[in-house]
Amino acid sequence: MSVVQDTALPSGQGARDALHHSDRLRRKVTEQLKRRIGEEDIVAAGPDKRIRVPISGTKPWRFVLDRGERPGGVGQGDVRPGDVLGPPDGDADGSGTGEDGAGTAPGEELYEVTLDMDEVEELLFAELELPRLKRKPDPTTTEQDVVYDDIARKGPQVDKKATLRANLERNARRGRAFVGDVDRDDLRYRSYHEQPRPRDRAVVFCVMDVSASMNVPRKRMARLFFYWCVQFLRRRHEQVEIVFVGHTTEAWELTEAEFFGRVATGGTRVSAAYELVDEIATRRFPTADWNAYALHCSDGDNFAADNRRTLELVQRLVERFALVGYLEVDSGTGFGVQRRLSGFFADQAADLDGFVFATADDDRALWPALQRFFARQDVAGAVA
Repeated sequence: MSVVQDTALPSGQGARDALHHSDRLRRKVTEQLKRRIGEEDIVAAGPDKRIRVPISGTKPWRFVLDRGERPGGVGQGDVRPGDVLGPPDGDADGSGTGEDGAGTAPGEELYEVTLDMDEVEELLFAELELPRLKRKPDPTTTEQDVVYDDIARKGPQVDKKATLRANLERNARRGRAFVGDVDRDDLRYRSYHEQPRPRDRAVVFCVMDVSASMNVPRKRMARLFFYWCVQFLRRRHEQVEIVFVGHTTEAWELTEAEFFGRVATGGTRVSAAYELVDEIATRRFPTADWNAYALHCSDGDNFAADNRRTLELVQRLVERFALVGYLEVDSGTGFGVQRRLSGFFADQAADLDGFVFATADDDRALWPALQRFFARQDVAGAVA
């Protein structure tokens, strides 16, 4: 007995619609998370905490039949051709407000999606990647890759194609070109050798201005930016070293706890930070063995006479580093455009390959900055 599937939809259309709805839901959740990366319930969430993300318009589209709730059939009503259709129930201005001032229009449907921190990071970090990452040999690793690149008469694994080819050649030499009567002399094996496994080894220098001009809101934005940098690096890259550097007119290598909790005062000399990064990279992370990155966050206030020295150091670093990035927080207040370091970079380093800089006035601008520094494509040109 044959069974014929009777459906009005093309084959597989329902599955495709479900997949499309799932992708749409994923995009909406991701966009909401990008806007909320500065909220405490996300930043302070532990691994076991569940995070609620409200999103709108996520019900899958479907046809709903009239269940007799309206009289008449399709196209029935008391209107005539040419009638102007206005807002329902006297809502003349379209505001959804009735005569008594109360709202009468239906509100937007909101749904909550509950995620844990692993799911949050998976959604966000899917768009990020260390740019220009190259395979580097690791002299300390003991792991080896097994490479099958030869054929031998002995080995652990028979190569079927090579064996049949040898059998065909042997039979052809005897005057009968066919495959059959395989014996031990026909057997061929895949041969291998071991070689050291290269790693995507990388070092990332996180450099933060902790001078007096970095007030509480600016320091909060800088710490928030580096928080997400560290979360991304540790989740997506196993072979990554993170070096924390703080600076005023001097620079110091710090522990992670000191970096995120240090409070300092004094002036600003940005070149001191880049000098320390250059020194540490030369001494401990040779470019032959490491992909190097530097990310610097400041409010843009720098000793004016130091800008030229800072540029020289940036130019030196980009020759060896995969990326040098500069983020200026709260750039819209406090200093004139010409006094800010971003203004100097816009004039002097806009075309410098390997150097990317961005500005952020509030939490919502931090995610676009992260996308610029951790671009999946080649490093974009610097922007003011």
